[in-house]
Amino acid sequence: MSARVFVGAGGVESKGLAQSAGVGDRDCPDAYLVNAAQAGDSAAFGVLVERYHRQVYGIVYRMCGPGEAEDLTQEIFVRALQALRHFKYQGQASFRTWLYRIAVNASINELRKRKRRGLVTGPSLDEVIETESGTVTRAVPDESQMPHVIVERQEQKEAVRAVLRTLSPKHQAVLALVDLEGMDYEEAARTVGCPLGTLKSRVARARDAFAAQYRRYLQGTLMLEGAPGGGRKGRG
Repeated sequence: MSARVFVGAGGVESKGLAQSAGVGDRDCPDAYLVNAAQAGDSAAFGVLVERYHRQVYGIVYRMCGPGEAEDLTQEIFVRALQALRHFKYQGQASFRTWLYRIAVNASINELRKRKRRGLVTGPSLDEVIETESGTVTRAVPDESQMPHVIVERQEQKEAVRAVLRTLSPKHQAVLALVDLEGMDYEEAARTVGCPLGTLKSRVARARDAFAAQYRRYLQGTLMLEGAPGGGRKGRG
Protein backbone atom coordinates (compact mmCIF):
# COMPACT_ATOMS: atom_id res chain seq x y z
CA MET A 1 0.00 0.00 0.00
CA SER A 2 1.54 3.28 -1.04
CA ALA A 3 2.06 6.02 1.51
CA ARG A 4 0.18 9.24 1.19
CA VAL A 5 -0.16 12.20 3.51
CA PHE A 6 -1.53 15.65 2.76
CA VAL A 7 -0.99 18.60 5.08
CA GLY A 8 -2.65 21.92 4.32
CA ALA A 9 -1.46 24.50 1.84
CA GLY A 10 2.25 24.36 1.29
CA GLY A 11 2.47 21.14 3.30
CA VAL A 12 3.64 17.65 2.39
CA GLU A 13 2.40 15.41 -0.35
CA SER A 14 4.10 12.04 -0.58
CA LYS A 15 3.25 9.60 -3.39
CA GLY A 16 5.93 6.95 -3.70
CA LEU A 17 9.47 7.62 -2.63
CA ALA A 18 10.24 11.34 -2.50
CA GLN A 19 12.96 12.36 -4.89
CA SER A 20 15.10 15.34 -4.00
CA ALA A 21 18.80 16.03 -3.69
CA GLY A 22 20.24 14.32 -0.64
CA VAL A 23 17.08 12.63 0.65
CA GLY A 24 15.90 10.37 -2.16
CA ASP A 25 18.13 7.45 -1.15
CA ARG A 26 16.26 4.60 0.52
CA ASP A 27 19.32 4.03 2.73
CA CYS A 28 19.45 7.62 3.98
CA PRO A 29 19.58 7.50 7.82
CA ASP A 30 16.55 8.58 9.80
CA ALA A 31 18.62 11.19 11.62
CA TYR A 32 19.49 12.98 8.38
CA LEU A 33 15.89 12.88 7.17
CA VAL A 34 14.54 14.15 10.49
CA ASN A 35 17.00 17.03 10.55
CA ALA A 36 16.16 17.92 6.96
CA ALA A 37 12.41 17.74 7.63
CA GLN A 38 12.79 19.95 10.70
CA ALA A 39 14.58 22.47 8.49
CA GLY A 40 11.56 22.56 6.18
CA ASP A 41 12.43 19.92 3.58
CA SER A 42 9.04 18.35 2.80
CA ALA A 43 10.63 15.69 0.58
CA ALA A 44 12.63 14.40 3.54
CA PHE A 45 9.44 13.91 5.52
CA GLY A 46 7.97 12.20 2.47
CA VAL A 47 10.75 9.62 2.61
CA LEU A 48 10.00 9.01 6.30
CA VAL A 49 6.32 8.51 5.44
CA GLU A 50 7.26 6.03 2.74
CA ARG A 51 9.66 4.22 5.07
CA TYR A 52 7.27 3.75 7.99
CA HIS A 53 3.82 3.75 6.40
CA ARG A 54 3.51 -0.05 6.31
CA GLN A 55 4.50 -0.46 9.97
CA VAL A 56 2.23 2.32 11.22
CA TYR A 57 -0.66 1.04 9.11
CA GLY A 58 -0.04 -2.46 10.53
CA ILE A 59 -0.29 -1.23 14.12
CA VAL A 60 -3.51 0.65 13.40
CA TYR A 61 -5.02 -2.21 11.39
CA ARG A 62 -4.32 -4.79 14.10
CA MET A 63 -5.66 -2.61 16.91
CA CYS A 64 -8.61 -0.89 15.21
CA GLY A 65 -9.48 -3.03 12.21
CA PRO A 66 -9.62 -2.20 8.51
CA GLY A 67 -12.55 0.23 8.54
CA GLU A 68 -10.67 3.42 9.34
CA ALA A 69 -7.09 2.17 9.23
CA GLU A 70 -5.99 4.20 6.22
CA ASP A 71 -7.58 7.44 7.43
CA LEU A 72 -6.16 7.03 10.92
CA THR A 73 -2.72 6.21 9.51
CA GLN A 74 -2.81 9.42 7.48
CA GLU A 75 -3.89 11.35 10.59
CA ILE A 76 -0.96 9.89 12.53
CA PHE A 77 1.54 11.15 9.97
CA VAL A 78 -0.15 14.57 10.00
CA ARG A 79 0.24 14.66 13.79
CA ALA A 80 3.86 13.57 13.48
CA LEU A 81 4.62 16.35 11.00
CA GLN A 82 2.96 18.93 13.22
CA ALA A 83 4.93 17.76 16.27
CA LEU A 84 8.23 17.16 14.48
CA ARG A 85 9.72 20.54 15.39
CA HIS A 86 9.68 19.49 19.06
CA PHE A 87 11.35 16.13 18.40
CA LYS A 88 14.96 15.63 19.49
CA TYR A 89 16.83 12.77 17.85
CA GLN A 90 18.53 10.60 20.49
CA GLY A 91 19.43 7.31 18.82
CA GLN A 92 19.05 5.01 15.87
CA ALA A 93 15.60 3.81 16.90
CA SER A 94 14.50 7.08 18.44
CA PHE A 95 12.37 8.47 15.59
CA ARG A 96 10.73 5.11 14.97
CA THR A 97 9.91 4.74 18.67
CA TRP A 98 8.49 8.27 18.77
CA LEU A 99 6.36 7.65 15.67
CA TYR A 100 5.10 4.29 16.92
CA ARG A 101 4.11 5.91 20.22
CA ILE A 102 1.96 8.38 18.29
CA ALA A 103 0.40 5.45 16.39
CA VAL A 104 -0.32 3.44 19.55
CA ASN A 105 -1.78 6.44 21.39
CA ALA A 106 -3.95 7.36 18.41
CA SER A 107 -5.22 3.79 18.16
CA ILE A 108 -6.00 3.62 21.87
CA ASN A 109 -7.84 6.96 21.64
CA GLU A 110 -9.88 5.62 18.72
CA LEU A 111 -10.80 2.52 20.74
CA ARG A 112 -11.80 4.71 23.69
CA LYS A 113 -14.06 6.75 21.40
CA ARG A 114 -15.69 3.57 20.13
CA LYS A 115 -16.13 2.37 23.69
CA ARG A 116 -17.93 5.58 24.59
CA ARG A 117 -20.15 5.24 21.51
CA GLY A 118 -20.93 1.65 22.49
CA LEU A 119 -19.28 0.19 19.39
CA VAL A 120 -16.94 -2.17 21.22
CA THR A 121 -17.18 -4.30 24.34
CA GLY A 122 -14.49 -5.75 26.50
CA PRO A 123 -12.47 -5.21 29.67
CA SER A 124 -12.51 -1.85 31.38
CA LEU A 125 -9.99 0.53 29.85
CA ASP A 126 -8.99 1.57 33.37
CA GLU A 127 -8.50 -1.95 34.69
CA VAL A 128 -5.23 -2.38 36.63
CA ILE A 129 -3.42 -5.22 34.91
CA GLU A 130 -0.05 -5.02 36.67
CA THR A 131 1.94 -3.09 39.26
CA GLU A 132 5.26 -1.36 38.77
CA SER A 133 6.93 -3.33 41.57
CA GLY A 134 5.06 -6.60 41.25
CA THR A 135 6.29 -9.80 39.65
CA VAL A 136 4.49 -12.31 37.46
CA THR A 137 5.07 -16.01 38.06
CA ARG A 138 4.38 -18.00 34.93
CA ALA A 139 4.70 -21.59 33.84
CA VAL A 140 6.31 -22.30 30.50
CA PRO A 141 3.73 -20.92 28.02
CA ASP A 142 2.01 -23.02 25.39
CA GLU A 143 3.66 -21.49 22.31
CA SER A 144 1.19 -23.19 19.97
CA GLN A 145 -1.44 -20.57 20.82
CA MET A 146 0.75 -17.47 20.94
CA PRO A 147 -0.21 -14.87 18.32
CA HIS A 148 3.21 -14.76 16.66
CA VAL A 149 2.99 -18.53 16.03
CA ILE A 150 -0.59 -18.63 14.81
CA VAL A 151 -0.20 -15.64 12.50
CA GLU A 152 2.35 -17.60 10.44
CA ARG A 153 -0.47 -19.79 9.21
CA GLN A 154 -2.07 -17.78 6.42
CA GLU A 155 -5.57 -19.10 6.96
CA GLN A 156 -5.59 -17.90 10.58
CA LYS A 157 -4.41 -14.33 10.08
CA GLU A 158 -7.84 -12.75 10.07
CA ALA A 159 -8.91 -14.77 13.09
CA VAL A 160 -5.82 -13.60 14.98
CA ARG A 161 -6.59 -9.97 14.16
CA ALA A 162 -10.23 -10.37 15.15
CA VAL A 163 -9.35 -12.06 18.47
CA LEU A 164 -6.72 -9.40 19.15
CA ARG A 165 -9.37 -6.71 18.87
CA THR A 166 -11.38 -8.32 21.69
CA LEU A 167 -8.59 -7.52 24.16
CA SER A 168 -8.13 -4.29 26.09
CA PRO A 169 -6.34 -1.50 24.19
CA LYS A 170 -3.20 -1.82 26.33
CA HIS A 171 -3.00 -5.53 25.63
CA GLN A 172 -3.65 -5.00 21.93
CA ALA A 173 -0.84 -2.46 21.78
CA VAL A 174 1.88 -4.63 23.31
CA LEU A 175 0.97 -7.73 21.30
CA ALA A 176 0.85 -5.73 18.07
CA LEU A 177 4.30 -4.30 18.79
CA VAL A 178 6.11 -7.31 20.25
CA ASP A 179 4.50 -10.41 18.74
CA LEU A 180 3.23 -9.12 15.40
CA GLU A 181 5.64 -6.30 14.52
CA GLY A 182 8.65 -8.10 16.05
CA MET A 183 9.78 -5.18 18.21
CA ASP A 184 12.14 -6.04 21.07
CA TYR A 185 11.03 -5.50 24.66
CA GLU A 186 13.25 -2.47 25.24
CA GLU A 187 11.92 -0.50 22.28
CA ALA A 188 8.34 -1.59 22.95
CA ALA A 189 8.67 -0.29 26.52
CA ARG A 190 9.88 3.06 25.22
CA THR A 191 7.08 3.14 22.67
CA VAL A 192 4.25 2.63 25.17
CA GLY A 193 6.06 4.68 27.83
CA CYS A 194 6.45 2.19 30.66
CA PRO A 195 9.35 0.49 32.52
CA LEU A 196 10.82 -2.64 30.96
CA GLY A 197 9.55 -4.88 33.78
CA THR A 198 6.04 -3.52 33.39
CA LEU A 199 6.16 -4.11 29.65
CA LYS A 200 7.22 -7.75 30.12
CA SER A 201 4.46 -8.25 32.68
CA ARG A 202 1.89 -6.67 30.36
CA VAL A 203 2.98 -8.86 27.42
CA ALA A 204 2.68 -11.99 29.57
CA ARG A 205 -0.81 -11.06 30.70
CA ALA A 206 -1.81 -10.06 27.18
CA ARG A 207 -0.65 -13.42 25.82
CA ASP A 208 -2.70 -15.22 28.47
CA ALA A 209 -5.76 -13.14 27.58
CA PHE A 210 -5.24 -13.76 23.86
CA ALA A 211 -4.83 -17.52 24.34
CA ALA A 212 -8.04 -17.67 26.40
CA GLN A 213 -10.01 -15.76 23.76
CA TYR A 214 -8.54 -17.82 20.93
CA ARG A 215 -9.55 -21.03 22.70
CA ARG A 216 -13.10 -19.66 22.93
CA TYR A 217 -13.00 -18.94 19.20
CA LEU A 218 -11.87 -22.51 18.44
CA GLN A 219 -14.60 -23.91 20.70
CA GLY A 220 -17.24 -21.82 18.91
CA THR A 221 -18.18 -19.76 21.97
CA LEU A 222 -16.78 -16.43 20.76
CA MET A 223 -18.44 -14.46 17.97
CA LEU A 224 -15.92 -12.45 15.96
CA GLU A 225 -16.27 -9.78 13.32
CA GLY A 226 -13.77 -10.21 10.50
CA ALA A 227 -12.87 -13.82 11.26
CA PRO A 228 -12.86 -16.43 8.45
CA GLY A 229 -16.42 -17.25 7.47
CA GLY A 230 -17.78 -14.29 9.42
CA GLY A 231 -16.79 -15.63 12.82
CA ARG A 232 -18.00 -18.56 14.86
CA LYS A 233 -21.38 -18.53 16.51
CA GLY A 234 -21.57 -19.11 20.21
CA ARG A 235 -23.28 -22.27 21.43
CA GLY A 236 -25.72 -20.93 24.01
